[in-house]
Amino acid sequence: MVMGGSTAARNGIDSGAERSGFDTLGRMSAEDLKVGSRHLRGTVAEELHNDASHFSADAMAVLKFHGTYQQDDRDHRRERTAAREELDYSCMVRTSLPGGQLTAEQYLAADALADEVADGSLRITTRQDLQFHFVRKGNLYGLIHRLNESLVSTLAACGDVVRNVVCCPADLPGRKQDEIMASAQSLSRYFKPRSRAYYELWVDGEKAVTAGVPEGEEEPIYGDAYLPRKFKIGLAFPGDNCIDVYSQDLGFIPIDGGFDVVVGGGMGQSHAREEDTYPRLASPLVWVEPEDLAAVAEAVIGIHRDFGNREDRQRARLKYVVDERGSEWFRAEVERRVGHALADYVPLPAWDTADHLGWWKDAERRWTLGVPVPNGRINGQLKVALRAVVEQWKPEVRLTTRQDILLCGFTAAQKAKVDGVLAEHGVRQVDELRPLERLAMACPALPTCGQALGESERVMPELLDGIHAVLDAAGLGELPVHLNMTGCPNGCARPYTSEIGIVGRTKSTYDIYLGGAVGGDRMNERLAVGVKLADIPKALAGVVERYAAEAKPDEGFGDYCARVGVSSFEVKVEPPRRRPRQNDAA
Repeated sequence: MVMGGSTAARNGIDSGAERSGFDTLGRMSAEDLKVGSRHLRGTVAEELHNDASHFSADAMAVLKFHGTYQQDDRDHRRERTAAREELDYSCMVRTSLPGGQLTAEQYLAADALADEVADGSLRITTRQDLQFHFVRKGNLYGLIHRLNESLVSTLAACGDVVRNVVCCPADLPGRKQDEIMASAQSLSRYFKPRSRAYYELWVDGEKAVTAGVPEGEEEPIYGDAYLPRKFKIGLAFPGDNCIDVYSQDLGFIPIDGGFDVVVGGGMGQSHAREEDTYPRLASPLVWVEPEDLAAVAEAVIGIHRDFGNREDRQRARLKYVVDERGSEWFRAEVERRVGHALADYVPLPAWDTADHLGWWKDAERRWTLGVPVPNGRINGQLKVALRAVVEQWKPEVRLTTRQDILLCGFTAAQKAKVDGVLAEHGVRQVDELRPLERLAMACPALPTCGQALGESERVMPELLDGIHAVLDAAGLGELPVHLNMTGCPNGCARPYTSEIGIVGRTKSTYDIYLGGAVGGDRMNERLAVGVKLADIPKALAGVVERYAAEAKPDEGFGDYCARVGVSSFEVKVEPPRRRPRQNDAA
């Protein structure tokens, strides 16, 4: 692989950058915490074994790189604070599963650990990972250590590094699925931090409390300060954008024997800074030969490392570098780092989004079952049923970025028996779901996510009921509409590319977006700001009525909204009263 960037940049900071070291409250800056962490060691080892119920803020800044976020139960935060009691702390632990691939044995190990050391559920993320929630500090070592015994890592599932590399998991006939999966796993391995800290802490059981960095240990790609912010890579097949490739910092699409490359996608924004933070779709960059795939990835990551904003974390994503420097500069810089010119981007066929649910044959004529997992939460009878199927038939397990699960490798004779196990436990399969429910996605949000402003996963059933009523009233009850909901503007469930996007603004209000493309290659637009949850269906009713009357034959809901213009719709609910904010539009 071609290494790019100067020595100064490899040490983590652009040579022109200046850092104060501390914020206005006297806390060490994120950049200095990373530099001073001794390659992701920090004080984690000491704090892991002390008697405190939670980690310090500095330790948590390091633990993110190990796949862990500290959280508290926000359902009880106010009452505990009022009673002057300590918050109810726990950890969320996220695995790193390139391409969402698990063996049956790995899945069963995760299933058992969820019961033993977490809240009993497994949560599939929009990056094909598994998350464990409500893991107490005293159980953290045991969970991560035992996951690694099953060859499941949590390293770099979070933090300012390359996150889990995603790819479409469906091994459909006519695809080179094995090659794409291998590329995802190869990229993931190469861009893992080289520090031994993770293995010292969680695998070997050493305490990792040396005074400095072990001799000879370097981070040749990241440097001492790692990346300015997280970095996401995805691989999609032409025509099937189930992974939302344009939402990635770096996307690869196999075509004509090589790969189209897109750069600069990202969903996050800030309600308080709508003038200079925003979601963005990735831009076409170049076409590359397979042998240049890794070098181009390293070049793009190096640009993020060297030119990303290390002073303002809200503007530290690659998308802002692309916009500030321009596409011509960006391409030239990639070519300079790779060492030769690259070919122009190849036009792609139209995009669609498949969810790969139900029964279908793979490239080797074996049967795969895509099981819908509402909002990605595996619990209750669904968890029991999946465990029974995986224990009996040992299928390969693949997670999707749409938060569902694929069970792979069945014979035709086994299909009815598998269906019987699921039915016995009351698990609904895809043909029992209405289209809106089948296509809906939500982030976890409250009560665990520290970023959440409002509810998402827990209120999705209520929201679906309300929108179903609106569709039914218009005679459109079976209309397939993509609905993505998040509890905050960070956009983990990718609400800004969906046909209907719901984004938390406060604990009780949401912004509504309309007009994204089913294929994920068009952003939506904001319809309304600060709408109460119960009023969201009312706000959509007029739009649905107009769609029923005005849509062209076979025109999808998002396409219609984009064609007529979201600004042409009248919102028939009044937003709740609130104090004006400086960033609100006049």
